Amino acid sequence: MGFRPEWGAQYPISGSTVMDAPTGYLTLYAAFFLEGNFRLPITKFTASVLRNYGLHISQINAIGLPREFEFVCRAHRIDPKFEMLNVFYSVTYTNGFYSFNARTGVAPVCSVPLKNLHDWKQNFLYSLRCYFDGYALPDGW
Repeated sequence: MGFRPEWGAQYPISGSTVMDAPTGYLTLYAAFFLEGNFRLPITKFTASVLRNYGLHISQINAIGLPREFEFVCRAHRIDPKFEMLNVFYSVTYTNGFYSFNARTGVAPVCSVPLKNLHDWKQNFLYSLRCYFDGYALPDGW
């Protein structure tokens, strides 16, 4: 998947679970990268969204982060801000994961809705936690 060696990506051994991340690592779902346009290192905007909502990346649905919002802002040379995101999206909790959904009555940022994924929780990897510490992780994670 093109991870830099310094990110310390480790693929779990057969039978491992998302809870088995080695010390100093956290779990990331492959679908974040393949379907959700997630990249490392995370952007300041993504960190701000996670921090302001008090969420950890592992709590987000694989296509739950509204990356298209950030892309649209940057394409228009607008610095995306957490407060701006909240005009267009609200956070919902379904089946144990959080997602950002378009608010009703507000013009959509993206005209093509993201597709629904099945079995996305089956493929995951472990990444060095240091790429999130002090940047996006709420206290206690």
